[in-house]
Amino acid sequence: MGHLALPHPAHYTPSMPRQQEQALVSPRDHKVHVHRHWPDSLLDGTGPAPFFLVETWRPNDNAGDLASCTPETCRRWVEAALAYAGAVDEVSAELTAAHQGVGSVPRWRYVAARRALHDWKKVRERYEQTVRAAGEAYRPVSREIWHAVWAEHDRAGLRAREEAREKREDVRKDSQARRRAAELAERPNWGWSVVTRKKWSIAYVFRHDLPHSDERVSAARQDRPCVNLPELRQALRDLHPDRLHWDDAALAETERELDGVSFGHCWRVLFGEDHGTFTSLPPLSPSTRRPNNRGNPSGGSATSGTGGYGNGFSSGGFGGGY
Repeated sequence: MGHLALPHPAHYTPSMPRQQEQALVSPRDHKVHVHRHWPDSLLDGTGPAPFFLVETWRPNDNAGDLASCTPETCRRWVEAALAYAGAVDEVSAELTAAHQGVGSVPRWRYVAARRALHDWKKVRERYEQTVRAAGEAYRPVSREIWHAVWAEHDRAGLRAREEAREKREDVRKDSQARRRAAELAERPNWGWSVVTRKKWSIAYVFRHDLPHSDERVSAARQDRPCVNLPELRQALRDLHPDRLHWDDAALAETERELDGVSFGHCWRVLFGEDHGTFTSLPPLSPSTRRPNNRGNPSGGSATSGTGGYGNGFSSGGFGGGY
C-alpha cells in the first residue's frame, strides 16, 4: 500500500544564518545597508512576512537601501532580525520534519499514520501561530526601518537636486564668463612695446586706456597701434620676443571687468593656451568652476605678469608651459 499524500512543502532555507553572517554590523558614517528578505513559505496563504537583513555599509556597494541610525538602533535592528528569523526557522524545521514523518508512514499502519497526520496538523497550527506572532512582534521594527530608508531617500533626492542646481549655476556662470571674455577681447585698447638688448628682446604689453604700472613700458606707447586681443596675440606671435611682460594694471583692470575671473583663465577660454608662453592647454570642462586668483593677477605661472623666463618665448620658438 502507498503512503499518505500531503502537499509537498517548498524547500526551506534557514534565514537566521543570513543575518548571523553580519554579526559585527555597525554604522558607517551613521548609515547601514538594509536588504528586504523573504523567508521560504511552507504553506499556501500562510507565509512569513519579509524582514530586513542589516549590513555594514561599504562605499560603492549599491545593493539594498541605506538607512541612517545610531549604533544602539543598529544593534536593536539586528537583534530584532535575529529573533524573528530564529522563530521562523525553528517552527519551519518542525513543520518540515512533521511533513516528512507523515510521508514516511505506510497507509496500512493505520494507527501510526493517523498519529503522524495528527502531529502534522498540530505543528501546522503552531507554525501559523508562530509566524503570525513573530511578524506582529517584528512589525514595529520593520516600520521604523522603512521610515529610515525613506528619510534617506528624501535626503539623497535633496542632495541630487542641490548638485544639479549647482551644476546648472556653474554652466550659467561659465557661459556668462565666456560671453564676457569674448566681448572684452574685441575691444581695441591693447598695445605693446619691444625693448631689444644685445642677445634678447622683451615685449611689454599694456592697455592704452590705463596708466601703466611699470616704468619699463615705453613712454612712446601712444604711438603704438590699438588692437584687440586676437590682434595682439597675432602680433606677439609675429614678433616672437624672448620674454613677455604683461602690465599689472592692465591685468588687474581686465580681471575686474571679468568679475574676478583671472586673465589667464580668460585667455585660455579664448585661445586654449597659456597667455605667458602661448603653450597649448586642454580645453576647460563646462562644469569646471571659474578660478578666482586675485593674488596673482596674471592668472598663470609667471610672477608680476611676466612670462617666458627660462621656458617661455625663445629664439627657437614658443615653448614651455604652465
